[in-house]
Amino acid sequence: MTAQGSGSNPSTDLARHQSLWGKALQWTLIALLVSTAFLTGDGPAVAQGMSSWLIMCYLLVGCAWGIYQWLFPTVGFYRQWPTFLFSLAVVLMLISVFKNLEGGDFRASLNSWWLWVALAVGFTLILQLCRTQRLARGVVAVMTAVAVSISCIGIYDSLVRIPVFRSEYFSASAQERIEILQMAGISDVRVGAPGRYHFESRIQSPEPHVTFALTNSLAGFLAPWFTLMLLTLLNPGRKVSVNHVRLKLLVCIGLIAFCLILTKSRSACCAVVLSLLSAGLWLKSYRSVVLRAGLVLGVIGGFVFVLGLVTHRLDTKIVTEALKSLSFRMEYWESSMSMAWDNLWTGVGPGNFRDNYTLYKQAAASESIADPHNWPLEVLTSFGLPVLLLMVSVFVAGFRQYHVLAQANPEIEEKFTRRRTILIPDLSLNQVYLAGGFGCLIGLLVDQLTYALIPLFVFYVVLPAFAIVIFLLQDWIERGELNRHHLMVAFVCWLLNLMVAGGISYPGVAFTGWILLGLALRVNLPTESPSAQVLVSKTQRRTKLIIMAGLLLLAYFTTHRPVTLSERHLLNARFQLSQNQTTNALEHLRDAIDADPYGTEAYIQYANILFMQMRKNIDAQLWEQYQTLVSQALALNAKSQAAYELFSQQALLLYLEHQQPEVLRKAMEYSMRQTELYPESAYLWARLAIFQYYTGQLSEMNLSIENALRLDKDNPHLEFKLSNRRFSESEFAGWKGRQIYFEKAGESIEQSLQYVRNRTKQQ
Repeated sequence: MTAQGSGSNPSTDLARHQSLWGKALQWTLIALLVSTAFLTGDGPAVAQGMSSWLIMCYLLVGCAWGIYQWLFPTVGFYRQWPTFLFSLAVVLMLISVFKNLEGGDFRASLNSWWLWVALAVGFTLILQLCRTQRLARGVVAVMTAVAVSISCIGIYDSLVRIPVFRSEYFSASAQERIEILQMAGISDVRVGAPGRYHFESRIQSPEPHVTFALTNSLAGFLAPWFTLMLLTLLNPGRKVSVNHVRLKLLVCIGLIAFCLILTKSRSACCAVVLSLLSAGLWLKSYRSVVLRAGLVLGVIGGFVFVLGLVTHRLDTKIVTEALKSLSFRMEYWESSMSMAWDNLWTGVGPGNFRDNYTLYKQAAASESIADPHNWPLEVLTSFGLPVLLLMVSVFVAGFRQYHVLAQANPEIEEKFTRRRTILIPDLSLNQVYLAGGFGCLIGLLVDQLTYALIPLFVFYVVLPAFAIVIFLLQDWIERGELNRHHLMVAFVCWLLNLMVAGGISYPGVAFTGWILLGLALRVNLPTESPSAQVLVSKTQRRTKLIIMAGLLLLAYFTTHRPVTLSERHLLNARFQLSQNQTTNALEHLRDAIDADPYGTEAYIQYANILFMQMRKNIDAQLWEQYQTLVSQALALNAKSQAAYELFSQQALLLYLEHQQPEVLRKAMEYSMRQTELYPESAYLWARLAIFQYYTGQLSEMNLSIENALRLDKDNPHLEFKLSNRRFSESEFAGWKGRQIYFEKAGESIEQSLQYVRNRTKQQ
């Protein structure tokens, strides 16, 4: 007789291992989605590689998903058109990336493209792993808890931290203010100078941005979660104590609403209202919900708005300057359309918008921007028309699939869940909460260990606030309902906000939309459509695994390793410079160049050191070496305004100290190239006139002065007027102090130009 239980059951062991794998993937994905909200960055930050660790994490989870499907062939793959079209769009983006191998910033393009890969992988994982209503509620709950936590920090910033800093700054002495400005990286500390003007304008305005680079980005993150919670407040589910749950939801909504109002983001607030209105027009059965939502929104909005006025954190400018803000947007869009038309099929490449924008910027425009503040234009200018059409197709396919699923019977989901419990296990709610808390902690820790952009006190606010919100939402998470319509309305809110605000390539803002769309396509998924849930063949599983592993290795060797290694050497070089160890600093910079041959920062830092050495004694060897580095830096990004500005300033200073004609010719060359890249800048034409004054090109000088004065007349912004600016050099790395390079430095640029013109007439 055979002994029973003497050995393990292979099928049971397989199910247990499958369960562990599935839960580990779900847990890691949730933690990763939460941490993304704390390491957001804007477009330039992404282009610099600040999101490389985030990219690697998403690709690691994607690779783990491929291994999971290989080990357990019975796990089905949820096949959807949005995923396929998104992946196809990302592949097509590569054409725009490689376009910048010559003449553009290839490193910025490559870094930015890899973030789009991470977005596509993350969206796919959400569709594959967030399969049930309960897990989806858990994901929404932790993301709402993050939104509330960030809102608490934003309220504190607006009511306490920013006012305290503002009071300290304006009560400080003139010298103390200068020191604060210099610590903030502002070299021209003269009253009325553009850098100082914008700094003081920012601290006078109490709008928070918390973990985000921009206030509008914070609002773009909060608005969809506010919309989703507002609709959930009206329809929390039949199995919960409605009044009890609504009171708790109201607390969360109120905090998000207050922070949202404090951002003064008109685009986000309008997106909330318009998304509700569009839902009412689109879904006839939804109109009663919209009416009730509008009533609640009006009450909450009115109360919060009055609270903002009472606390002196809001003023009438939020309404009176709406048209002014819209006019700025129109300027951005007009210039962006011109850029898109000239680069219709391939765009200018991701991460290269700012360097190309100045070529199309209007003289009357307020500022040079990093993105067009409109997601279709951002995609069009970066990647061209084919990619834009594919991205529109992604959203169209998503809406179509949502419409199909919305007609199905949601009660089938419970049966589906029971049947698939062994194959696709769900995390327990405690495990979901733990994943969310771990994601908060990791996001904050990574920031502190890398760039330290988030204030340290945030640690003491986020985790307790997160735990409190989870406690408040516990009843709804366990017994409530997550309506597919609510998710799609929140997604529409996200999409509408991005029509007038940047963010589709900002990690924190972008992932919000893909989370909402992914959950909308998975919540209450019926089992009646066998085409959606398929078992893939061995060849397909092998192909997917190879692709994911290949993407992981490519991302490591093309982005993560070169960027992080180069940054480490750059940090060491800066430290050595601070200790006056120039030789050691140069060694680290050479290592940085070797680590990342497509990065420009190491070349520029190396050239800075040689420039400082040539200020004492310029010789042929040093000058040749300097020119080689400058040429290499400009070859890597031939449209970099910052690089041409720096090198032209350096060359002019060297000429003024050593009077070598060759150096002056180089200064002239860089300055002329800069005016070609930014033809509507009055300041650059004025500076070119000074170069021409030194070279004796008097007729060309007069023409440049005329251009400068004409463009200055067309510019209505006082902080940029030539009457409020002066000629001075920037501060370079490792060189203390400033030196004025023109004899009429104490006067404005406008006065200096008149002086030069009169002097040449006398001569």
